[in-house]
Amino acid sequence: MLSSLVRWDHSDSWAVPTVTSYLAGSSSANSVEVDISSADSEDAYLTGHIIDGRVIYPATGYLVLAWQQLARMNGQTYQQTPVSFDDVHLHRATLFPSSGMLDSYCEFDVAVCRLASQWIT
Repeated sequence: MLSSLVRWDHSDSWAVPTVTSYLAGSSSANSVEVDISSADSEDAYLTGHIIDGRVIYPATGYLVLAWQQLARMNGQTYQQTPVSFDDVHLHRATLFPSSGMLDSYCEFDVAVCRLASQWIT
């Protein structure tokens, strides 16, 4: 068996959000709609973020969404809330349609959960 040849390092302890901590009010969620349906929309500039011929939501946009949600939870604007992002992992890109953008929008559900001294989004 392979399992007898593998040694696991269990020296690190990781905080994991639970449903109980989420429902107990130590977190907050918000939906953010990104609208690229017309050239006049506030988010129309995103149609210019093209990588490999595809219109992609910018990676820094995800960080700003988490930052804004954290600030909202503290009753501040994100400009008033200093943050530091460490060990960020983005698992997949959000693609927008590159043509036929009529009624094109994307809704992001942003949830921030406090666990011990960490914030997890």
